[in-house]
Amino acid sequence: MAGIKEGIGALPGRVAVIYLTPAGGVLAERLERELPEKGIEVEVLPPTADPAGLVRGCWGRYEGLALIMAVGIAVRLIAPLLKSKWEDPGVVVVDEGGKFAVSLLGGHWGKGNSLTRLTASILGATPVVTTATDVQGRQAVDTLARGWGMRPVPRELVKRVNGAILRGERVVLYTEWALPERCRLPGMEVVPWRGDGAALAAAEGRPVLITSRLPQAALSGCLCLCPPSLAAGIGCKRGVSAAEVEEALNQALRRAGRRRESVAVLASHEAKVDEVGLLEVARKWGLTLVFFGAGVLGRILNENPGLADSEFVRQQMGVGGVCETAALAAVPVGELVLDKTRLGRVTVALAEAGLLWSESGLALRRI
Repeated sequence: MAGIKEGIGALPGRVAVIYLTPAGGVLAERLERELPEKGIEVEVLPPTADPAGLVRGCWGRYEGLALIMAVGIAVRLIAPLLKSKWEDPGVVVVDEGGKFAVSLLGGHWGKGNSLTRLTASILGATPVVTTATDVQGRQAVDTLARGWGMRPVPRELVKRVNGAILRGERVVLYTEWALPERCRLPGMEVVPWRGDGAALAAAEGRPVLITSRLPQAALSGCLCLCPPSLAAGIGCKRGVSAAEVEEALNQALRRAGRRRESVAVLASHEAKVDEVGLLEVARKWGLTLVFFGAGVLGRILNENPGLADSEFVRQQMGVGGVCETAALAAVPVGELVLDKTRLGRVTVALAEAGLLWSESGLALRRI
């Protein structure tokens, strides 16, 4: 099935390699040959008279940059482009002798540390990683989140949780998902959670919560890691605006008590493939947009007798229901958390996946 299949992996998907000298070009060729073996799309960009412009043109287009040059030069080239740790790519700098690979930027969220270690392994270089959790041999909470495609909310609490991990303080992870043993942070307690706010209110230490649910009063001060587990199935009138779709989605999420940060997919009937309002919302929210034919949607309708089934919709679309069936088609082992809801000229249903996968193939199962 299309839709929610894999969480965001530990390595960047697209990497630009930039070098300045012939010696650097030799190293670039090695990276070009071997990085794709790890599933990374690589583009090597040869020297130009305007290296600053070259780096600027790559910024925002690649998840990672490998700069083969002196660290000082690299710092001057990227400095005007920096925005935040949540937006900047991972940057590794390699000296032209291939002796050191330095994680310069985006070590955790930008996957710079993992890119640095892989680059060093390929070139036979020494990896230089200076983030505090890595230096102490601990895993940062944002690294855990990034590996599964989870979004930390509120982001400012990430620093506090990582600080607690570094100080050896008690950190308790409450989760609606069965976290594999090998993915757990050393020293972090893991407690199954099924929506009980009172348990969090009484928690000692620093609580972290893996959930798609909207916050309750009891969750104040708790870092939430929002998994990419929700698919929104959409039915709509022809010519519906992006504002209408967005408002319907926001209302649907509030009714379901679910977070916008956990929505990963918009799904609809293939007849809506050119619906501008859907395309604009998917682009604005950074969502995958998938469309299914009447055959796929009809099969799901037949397998789930309780779904909305309208003869009028069948005459128009070739299947008796769109939003619920599309939402379920987009998630593996999913279930509806919001039935078909009509909101103006839009119908919305929300389904939550029962499985998520990491790039390494580990499964995360909802409890």
